[in-house]
Amino acid sequence: MSKGERRVIEFLRENYICIFWTVITVMGLFLRFACRSYVSTDARNFLLPWYEKIKQLGGHALSEQVGDYNILFQTVILFFTFLPIKPLYAYKLFSCVFDYALAAIVGLLAENAPQKSFGDHICSTRFVAGYTAVLFSPLVLMNSAFWAQCDSVYCFFVFAALYAFLRGRYHLMFLLYGAAFSFKLQAIFALPFVLILYLFSKRFSIVRLLYIPAVMMLTSLPGFLAGRSLLTPFSIYLRQTDEYRSPSLNYNSFWNVPGMQWLGENGDYQEFRIIAILFTVAALGLIVSLLLRRGIEYDVRTLTFLLHITVFTCVLFLPSMHERYSYLYEISAILLAVLDRRLFLPMLGVLLLSCETYGYYLFSDTYSVQLAAALNVLLYAWYVHRFFSGPRAGETPRLISNHDETVPERTERTL
Repeated sequence: MSKGERRVIEFLRENYICIFWTVITVMGLFLRFACRSYVSTDARNFLLPWYEKIKQLGGHALSEQVGDYNILFQTVILFFTFLPIKPLYAYKLFSCVFDYALAAIVGLLAENAPQKSFGDHICSTRFVAGYTAVLFSPLVLMNSAFWAQCDSVYCFFVFAALYAFLRGRYHLMFLLYGAAFSFKLQAIFALPFVLILYLFSKRFSIVRLLYIPAVMMLTSLPGFLAGRSLLTPFSIYLRQTDEYRSPSLNYNSFWNVPGMQWLGENGDYQEFRIIAILFTVAALGLIVSLLLRRGIEYDVRTLTFLLHITVFTCVLFLPSMHERYSYLYEISAILLAVLDRRLFLPMLGVLLLSCETYGYYLFSDTYSVQLAAALNVLLYAWYVHRFFSGPRAGETPRLISNHDETVPERTERTL
């Protein structure tokens, strides 16, 4: 072997993680580019008509409501009209950019190393594992590159807020969470998690919740300047909560489990809605009561797990849930699997069940709704059991040495 070959091989061995990250990044681009021309039903019936109307209105586009998203997203669509690309590509490009941002923040959380430059992060095995798992998740790909939806946007801001909390940047945390709210109402599924952090950590004032409406108002400023009411950002979301009147909308909901369907199908929807909301509140209250006994450790794994089960609780039990509303806890399931390989199989279950609902909507695939819902409830129950079966806060399981690391002994149950 020549000296030049040895140098090349040595370089590849020393930098293989960075090289792999580069290859993965480029492959993700090509994969998304290959999906650029697919037109989903939502794109055909909603997103593209909204674009055309906003383009037609021009300078008056923000003075009236177009579509059912908030003013910030309407402003983004107005920006699209100035780009020299097809409107479908503009939607998908915007979402795919946030696919990469979401993959990066999940990678940072997976590595959980506060004092590193980004260049050092991308050469970390855990960062690349989290980054790759998100970027190549079939749900992330279908959501943005196929569907032209933007769930990666608000999810990025939610996980960025979690990252800020772990770094003690509480002002930044609420600014980021407010940005998530400004894009989509689905960010509200993380609100129980934020309230639990307030009650248990005592690290920030409840007053900081006011950052959320403040950010919503700030991001709606172009609409206000165009003549919209100051209450518009909130009235849009209020209308959304009453827009769909069905127990479930292609999500594997608890209310689709055999034996529970009658409640939503045969009763008055308004009565069912109250029952479902109260059921959700009771489930969240039970989680809080169990936390009072168990306590909380403020490490990335515990907090991600807590975010996962609280969001899962909201989406599983609330009425009128779409299949895409599970996006936030699907990403947290990926992060948990990277942080703890024992959570890999349940993550696969979460992703496969959601792939069924995506496939049904996008490609007209068929599946058993009742069976999928029952499996989804079992997955939820397993996650909750796993979370609360670990050691309580302050309890340290016995550790054994493993080279230069410490790992929990196999005979101990650990969180």
